[in-house]
Amino acid sequence: MRRIFPVVSLAALLLLFAVPSAHSFTGDGCAGGACTDCHSLSRDEAVKILGSGVDNVLSVRMSPVNGLWEVDVQKAGQRWPLYIDFSKEYVIAGQILQMSTKKNLTGNRILSMNRVDVSQVPLSGAIVVGKKDAKRRIIVFDDPSCPHCAELHATAKEIVAKNPDVAFFVRPFPRNNDRPTHEKALSIVCAGTIQALEDGFAGKPLPKGECGSKAVDETIRLAHRFNIRSTPTMIFPDGRVVPGALKADVILSLLNEGADAPHPKK
Repeated sequence: MRRIFPVVSLAALLLLFAVPSAHSFTGDGCAGGACTDCHSLSRDEAVKILGSGVDNVLSVRMSPVNGLWEVDVQKAGQRWPLYIDFSKEYVIAGQILQMSTKKNLTGNRILSMNRVDVSQVPLSGAIVVGKKDAKRRIIVFDDPSCPHCAELHATAKEIVAKNPDVAFFVRPFPRNNDRPTHEKALSIVCAGTIQALEDGFAGKPLPKGECGSKAVDETIRLAHRFNIRSTPTMIFPDGRVVPGALKADVILSLLNEGADAPHPKK
């Protein structure tokens, strides 16, 4: 018995599998121009999407990654970016890392968003590592009982030895404000020397601080004001607050990024 197949004309085949014209590839769409030509996200929309999860939506812009909006938000006094996709169905809270440059773009954005006014941080009572008149000054909140602070101190000495235009202004900060650490910090402030700071890091006995300085109490108030909770924490000339005992090359890179920023007042 012969099997019967339907007969399809050549014309029908051409209609079914016709190749689209070049014009069909150039219609409206993101491939034909900027993504913002056909996608948008207003601040009001972002507020509705995020709801009570944040206290305030500060701004909305395109993120460094196509397909995502970068939404700057505020919660409990802190600011950071969130990411909302073009469908407006997904909110991403995480880090965007740029592999070609090895930069943490989200981390850099957080630092930039949470700058402080360096002119509000007095330099009196600080221990200076480097030249007092150095052009680029980094303010450091150091707990004299913190081993990571001692590590940063060694890095600071390494930096100023090779870069005389950089100085570190160290404010002894008893992070937990217990009596022994407070007394150690006051002793260092009263002595006013790098040696006293290094003796504190080394756990050596220090003379009682009896100079009447209020610098330690002032440092504690500033730390609370700027939400500084860990040591060491550095305040760069442009106001970025950066925690941790960073390596010398990272510190210098951060300084160079903010080279045109204002400096702390004397």
